[in-house]
Amino acid sequence: MAQIFEGVIAAVNHSVNRVLTVLLRRPDDDAMTDRDGQHRHHRDAAVLSTHQRLLTAAAYGDADEVVAALGHLRELRAALDRTEHELLVLARRRGVSWARAASHLGLRSRQAAEQRAARLAAGVAADDGSEDCPHCVDAAPIAELRAAVRAAWRQLAADPGWDGADPRAALARASLAAAADAPAGSLYALAGHAVEDVARVPLDQRPVLLRVAVTRLLEAFRSATPAVRARVAGPRPGKRA
Repeated sequence: MAQIFEGVIAAVNHSVNRVLTVLLRRPDDDAMTDRDGQHRHHRDAAVLSTHQRLLTAAAYGDADEVVAALGHLRELRAALDRTEHELLVLARRRGVSWARAASHLGLRSRQAAEQRAARLAAGVAADDGSEDCPHCVDAAPIAELRAAVRAAWRQLAADPGWDGADPRAALARASLAAAADAPAGSLYALAGHAVEDVARVPLDQRPVLLRVAVTRLLEAFRSATPAVRARVAGPRPGKRA
């Protein structure tokens, strides 16, 4: 059963990555600046991590993890709506008819596709403030956390036995990969998830450099806590709902 779930997770993540790759390759959007591209990269990294965490909770999660995953569904639905809106805009710019778009969306008519696009556009416009990304420039503790995250991720990725060391090992590695280029708030939250997951993995038999990198990650995460609280509004990062 575990192998079936792992196959489903891999297949879905591959599909999501393909969608995001299309969106990231948008040479025809003259309005997109380097900053816009950076925002999108941050957002997409967070979406991928959230999606993988939901799938993993569905496959392996205990009661607390499943409940926490339910709390993230609204966030993921909003992200999917935004992605669908961007894909529809891109399709229309490239000459795709409403009838063809409707067919691929599973809708019965071009009018239904146009109405769906209008609804999605209204939702994206209402949520426009969430696209602000004031955390692209890291404060010193966050910069150290980012460096520690990247160092730990490299060591985990270089250890051929890491993913098999514990069911949470691969999830920790994925969270660190997503955190590496995420904005400060998402970086801290993702690093917190990775810290929780790494804590469940026996490290005694892991390479020395990996253990050193994990220790640095733990120290940087603790040091970054006050800086993140001061800069990020909303629920406490690093905590599961």
